[in-house]
Amino acid sequence: MGAKMKYNINSVGIIGAGQMGLGIAHVCAASGNSVILVDIDNNALNNAAATIDQNLGRLVSRGKISEKDKKATLAKISTNTKLNGLSECDLVIEAATENEEIKKS
Repeated sequence: MGAKMKYNINSVGIIGAGQMGLGIAHVCAASGNSVILVDIDNNALNNAAATIDQNLGRLVSRGKISEKDKKATLAKISTNTKLNGLSECDLVIEAATENEEIKKS
């Protein structure tokens, strides 16, 4: 068998702040990674941040995570409408809408 490769991923870039992108951002940040969430629509970014905050709040209210964990997770997520900064990420995930013209642009 071939050699197993181990990757150190500390920062993740996510293109697309829809349902899939915000879910990936949530999980990556909760796992301790720095996250840059990028979308062309600032409203989508604001909605994604609010949804992640609400989802984490539910976890706090259920006793699954602490308020400290929630704040630490939110602090790991930054948003941007530009792609700059993604070149510094260890991993970039494309989760943009399934619209070929949007993906091409």
